[in-house]
Order: sequence, then C-alpha cells, then structure tokens
Amino acid sequence: MIIRLRLTVAAFIVCFACRCALPLKAQNAPAKPLTIERLYTLPWVIGTKPEQPQWSPDSRRLAFLWNDEGTSFLDVWVADVATGKPERVTSMPRPMMPAASAGNVELLEQVERAETDHGISSVVWAPDGRHLLFLLHGKLFEVEPGSQPQRIAEALQDVAAVVSAPVNEKNEGNVAVMTEGGDLWVIRFIEAPVVLQRVYAAPTNDVGAEEMHWSNDGTRIAFIEADRSRMPVRGIPNYLSDETTLVQVKRPFPGEPSELRRLGIVSARGGDVKWAALDGDPLDLIFGVSWSPDDRSLLVDRSDLYIKDRRLLTIDSDTGQCTLLLRERDPKNVTAEWWSDWAPDGKGIYFTSDRDNDYHVYYKALGDSVPTPVTSGGWAVFSSTISASARALFVVTNQGRVEERQMYRVPLGGGAAQQLTFSRGTHTPVASPDGSTLADVFSSDSTPPDLYLVDTTAAGPAAERRITHSPLPEFSQYRWAVAQYVDFPNVHDGTNLHARLTLPPNFDRTKKYPAILGSVYSNSVHNQWGGRIFHPTWGLDQYLAREGYVIMNIDISGSSGYGKEFRQRIAQDYGGVDVEDLYSGVKYLVGQGYVDEQRVGIWGSSYGGLLTTTSLFAHPGVYKAGVAGAPATSLFHALTGEMRTMMAPQNHKEQYAKSSAFLKSEGLTDHLMIIHGMKDQVVLFKDSVTLEQRLILQGRDVTLTVLPNAPHGWDTEGLAQTRFAYQKLADYFKTYLGEKPTNQ
Repeated sequence: MIIRLRLTVAAFIVCFACRCALPLKAQNAPAKPLTIERLYTLPWVIGTKPEQPQWSPDSRRLAFLWNDEGTSFLDVWVADVATGKPERVTSMPRPMMPAASAGNVELLEQVERAETDHGISSVVWAPDGRHLLFLLHGKLFEVEPGSQPQRIAEALQDVAAVVSAPVNEKNEGNVAVMTEGGDLWVIRFIEAPVVLQRVYAAPTNDVGAEEMHWSNDGTRIAFIEADRSRMPVRGIPNYLSDETTLVQVKRPFPGEPSELRRLGIVSARGGDVKWAALDGDPLDLIFGVSWSPDDRSLLVDRSDLYIKDRRLLTIDSDTGQCTLLLRERDPKNVTAEWWSDWAPDGKGIYFTSDRDNDYHVYYKALGDSVPTPVTSGGWAVFSSTISASARALFVVTNQGRVEERQMYRVPLGGGAAQQLTFSRGTHTPVASPDGSTLADVFSSDSTPPDLYLVDTTAAGPAAERRITHSPLPEFSQYRWAVAQYVDFPNVHDGTNLHARLTLPPNFDRTKKYPAILGSVYSNSVHNQWGGRIFHPTWGLDQYLAREGYVIMNIDISGSSGYGKEFRQRIAQDYGGVDVEDLYSGVKYLVGQGYVDEQRVGIWGSSYGGLLTTTSLFAHPGVYKAGVAGAPATSLFHALTGEMRTMMAPQNHKEQYAKSSAFLKSEGLTDHLMIIHGMKDQVVLFKDSVTLEQRLILQGRDVTLTVLPNAPHGWDTEGLAQTRFAYQKLADYFKTYLGEKPTNQ
C-alpha cells in the first residue's frame, strides 16, 4: 500500500506576488495567542469576504458588495477594470454598535442585532449601464457612482430579488422585481415618470413566484411558480417571547407533500400568464430555465423528485408546448450538479452530465442527434458559462489537484482547455460579458478571501490583479497553521479517500497527539480558507491546532470530484459507508504513529451530527468524545431533499431506520455533547431531546447544550452564541482528550 502526502505551500514555495501582501507567519516565529474570543469578535481579523461581483454591460466596471473594515455590514463598491482601484459607492446607515455593554442585556441584544445585520443583500446594474440597483432590508434603491442613493418603488416594502433585462436595442429599460410574497413587478425606467406595474399577483400566501428570467429582448419574463399549499404545517416553539408561542412553519418530512412547481411566461406589459405544458409530475424539480437566442423557445432542465430521471425540454414560448430533447435515467443517482444553456447560434444546447463517469460538458444539436463531449478527462467540471463574445466555454474544474478549483477556457467545439487561473487554491470566477476579464473571489489554505481581476487574454499568474485587501494588519501577527493533503484506503474495501490534515505548530512526529475529526461532512476537503466554508470553523480549526490537536477532514463517500461511483456509494446508506470512511481516517492517523488512539474525538453539525453520533454508537472506544451540532438523528424527520439519497420512507422504512442514529443510542460507551438551537426548522430540536431522553434511560453520558435563539446555523447567527458554543466544544474536548502531546 502506498500512502501519498502532499503539502500545500502556495504561500511559501510558489508564492505569486499578487497573493502575498499579507504572508503567514513562519512556523517558528513568535505570534499573538489565538483565542476564540478574538477570532469570533468583530472586526474579523481575516477581513470581510467580497460578495456578488456584477459586471457592467460594457465589461469596463465591476460592482460588488464588501466591507473594508472587517465587519458584517455590506455596501456597494465599484472597481474600474483599467485601474483596478475599488471605490466605495454607498455608505448606508448602520445599526449602532454600543462600545461597551458591561453585562447590560439590552445593550448586548443591540450588539447582536448590529453584528447580524449584513447590510445590502444584492446589487445589479440598471439597464442603462450607469446606475446600480440594490436591496437593503427589503427596500429597493438606485445609485449612480458619485451620487447619493435614492429609494425607488417605495410602494414595495418586501423586495426579495431584482433582475435587469438584457441590454439591447429592444430593451425598454425594464427591471423585474420579485417580492417576498411571490408577486412579480416590472419597473420601466424609460418612461417619465417611472412606471411600476405588477405583472403577476401571487394568488395566495402559499403560492407565488420563486425565480424569474428575462427574455433576451426584454419583453417577457419566464418564472417558476411554487405552490406550498399542500405542505404540512408544524410548530416550532419560541421560548424567548413573553409567553411561549408556536411559530407555524411549512415543514414536510420525507414522503409528505412538498412544493408543486410550474413554469409561466408573462409579458413585461402585463396580461395573462402562459403556462408551459411541462411533462411529468407537478412535484418534479426544475434545475434551470434559459431563453433561446431568438426567444422562440425555453430550455428547461427538469427531473423527478428523486433525481433519477432527468429531462432536458424545450418549450415553445408562444404556445407553451413541450418537446423532449434529452432524457437521462440512472436509478443509482444521488447528485444533481447539473447545468444547461443554449448554444449562441440557437441550434443546440450545452449541458453537464456524469453519463461517462464524472461531470463534464456535452453538446447536443436540436433533433435526434447524440450528445458529444466537449470536455473529458479524469476530473470534474463544477461550473460552466458560455461566452458568445469569446466563442468559448469558461469552466471551473479540479483538474490536476482534486482539492483545488481552477478556471479553464474551452472552445465551443471542444479541444484543448487553456488554464486561466494559476494560484493554488479555490477560484470562483465570473466572466465579463465580452469574455476578456474574470472577476475572481479567491482564497486558499493560507490566504483569506479577496477579489481579483484576471486578464483572459494574457497567460500565467501575471494576469491576476488583486482588487481588495480584506485581512486586517493584525492578521500577520498570528501564526496560522497550513493544511496538508493525504490519501489512504477505506479499511474495508480499499476505496481511496482524500483528506485535509492540519498539524499543530512545532509538530514533532516523535510525540503522541490528540486528534479530532471534524467538522465532518461531505465535500469538506478544499484548498480554501477554512476548508469547508458553510460553517465559520476556520478560526476554530486554527485554535484547536494551536492548542495541540491534529485536525482531519475527509471527503467521505458522496463527495464530488471523485467520479460517479464514489458519489453513489452513499445511496440509501447514510450512517453506513460514510461512517466507515471516517473510521478509516482514524486508523490512518493512528498508523502514522503520532496520534494517541486513546485520545481521538469527532464533531460535526447537521448531517455531520448524524455522522458524529453514529460513529460514536457504531464504534465504541474508537472516539473518546464527540460533539454533535444540530444532529440529524432521525431520517424520518429530514427535509424532503434527502429522498434524493434515501428515496421515500414508505417503501424504504428499513433503510431509514438503519440511518437514524437515535435508534442506535445503546451503542454509546464514550462521551457525547449535543449542541442545538431551539429555533431550528431544518433539524428539529425535538429530535435532540428525544435522543437525550433515550440516553438518560440507557444510563449513557450525554450533555445537551441548548441555544435558545439559534436557528439551524447555530454558529452563524450572533457572535456571542458562536463564541459560547465553540468554547463549550473546545472545553469538552480538552476535558476528555487533553490538549498536549505526550512522549511515545
């Protein structure tokens, strides 16, 4: 057996100048101590990530949301491509942040409100290419760089989304607005005074628009209507009101009625909605809608509820009639990383599919033609964009290094892919309309997120220019651990597993260290700041490593980028093969000689909580302690989306029971802490109470840490809550694992 180890040293060995304005401290340099208090207190020491880059129609300017002070409130910024200098466009009023609270609860609640106010939620260019439209707390504003923002469409108080019509000679200066209630409105800026017209009215509180797409000529809108009227209602207790109340939410379990969806087309001038005659069941899912270049047809990417039967359909935009263009059936499929769009000439479509193993781009001409591959190889495509101006596809792949994401340009007819980004890490680029420049939000294991511009006409790292500088100067005063990447086999069947390994400072292979697997989840191994970014564990991982723990994240079965067979290993087996993948990680660490097998812990949240509890129950004695955040311990109470992996419980009750950790609680012989928010609508707090009661009756050691004001993202809403929960987690591991290495 060959064990391969790879160290990510982009900031040290291959250090591109544009990425190294704030280098990491050397491993032996003195540094400020890391504390959970500082890591999760504003301003963020790593700064604030730039969000939502939006290109102007002429490709000369880039708008984005950012905060240059490291706090949460986002404003609009614009960078000129020629100079690369970012200019702040808005300074919207922010909630007051008391300087000192001294334990005053009212002031502390005000601090929490300020911390969780993320400011402007979205920005788009107006059709004239000069003004910007943005949303702040459900209100719509217009601003021209250099002037003051003005509130528009004041009759609308709950705007959820705004989309400008494409810029062309037929465009009337239209902007579409969708409200929280699901109404569709059109704003016509070309008329004086500006006209606001509702073109679709949601018929009830349970039915309304959830997505909208302009036609290329700006005269019609295609939209998806979701009907939630049949979905069951459940009460979520709120214990923080004067009297305990039940918040009623639409929350179906697997096998219960979910949303019905249909596709409508409406004129920008109003009138009757033309409903598409879609095939299949109204419960079927819609993954994509796009207009053909001549606006005569719509391409709809659709599948059954279980994502086993995908259909690419064309819809006649005048009659609503449906034609099947392509069908892909796979009874083992568990993922839908699908994309599709029209070819620039309208004679065919491009789409991603894993029909030949992993996700790649294919082309299919209209009619009975067979799809032909545009990309191929032992790697995966994660996103695709067609550029008619560049006559190319821009694709993000993991070619070369599975934990990285790089962008390539591929000719529309296929052929050699040209690499456009080079810095080691994760790139999330957005191509300009003319295809000449990428707006790239980049980060790596050693570099927090920032915005870069990449010249697609140049070659190599010199084409990259850094636009924002988010980390505070304080960032360079700390000593940050750098991840390594390792491979090892599943101990049962030899399947290769890929993992991210973080070692403590001054690591000494001759000593025995405590180790923590976590936060465990699928798709957790990325060369980006913090690894898995859906929870803010970047600071926690750094803190735990600093305290002397070896940290490991594993891309368990079901993760993307390793081929179809690897993803499908998880089918109807939550808490099975995935748990054995984690166990294999423990065996690998212990086999290296530097991990104390008596001091191994595990933690994760949501699905990661399922993995944590099941690992403790299935492998007693392997994990000394585990922390399960919002653990999904009953698959019977999961979201309906989990039927993609588990199918419906009516016909698969045995599989649901096998994957429900609470039914295996008698296996616990070690120590378990549960952290759960009482306002969680995704994984019900009730399920953690049920599990705790079972463990109490069984005489097991369990601690329930309750967060009264937390939703499902218990570590993402309110920093006092995050500090409290993370400190509890760290103290729990310190109690049962210790934190210092011992001599062998």
